[in-house]
Amino acid sequence: MDGVVVQQRLDFLAIKQEIFGTTHGFILERMDALTPPERARAETILERHETVAAAQAEPMDGILPFLAWMEAHSLRRGLVTRNSRRSVKVVLARLGLRFDAIVTREDAPPKPAPEPVWLACRQMGLPPSAVLFVGDYEFDMLAGRRAGVRTVLLRNPAMQSSEHADLGVDSLGELRGVLESGCGVVALKQTE
Repeated sequence: MDGVVVQQRLDFLAIKQEIFGTTHGFILERMDALTPPERARAETILERHETVAAAQAEPMDGILPFLAWMEAHSLRRGLVTRNSRRSVKVVLARLGLRFDAIVTREDAPPKPAPEPVWLACRQMGLPPSAVLFVGDYEFDMLAGRRAGVRTVLLRNPAMQSSEHADLGVDSLGELRGVLESGCGVVALKQTE
């Protein structure tokens, strides 16, 4: 969700410092090693930060016309995120966004595991081979590759390439152009 659908101001270093007392590692992966009471505390802290960021989230450049274009072409839209369901609901309600499938960290192991991608495919009624998975981070590309979907890296200053991406684009407008050129729309169209 972050970096593709919305811009959120999540200070991951501050979150890690508050939860773990250090700033290294990935939050969700480090939380797996916590005791149940420590994990409950960590989840409360993380959800608080995510909910505040969600209330201030802004749509990424190009996402609104891209989603409208997808809807006009009967293309299903799925959202797979490491964020909480609560924060996703805040963002979607605030920005008036709709997806055919929504998978959060409460629904499946988080990316880079393939399970959330498979779950989104099932929710949309599509086989992985008919899905294009767009992300802005290596975990997205790994999850997509492991799930057997085609992957598109939405490049950003921190992530310019990935060996796991089938395609790299600099904007959703560029991706739309690729799809409109006939390089994937037919495979992605809903079955009637």
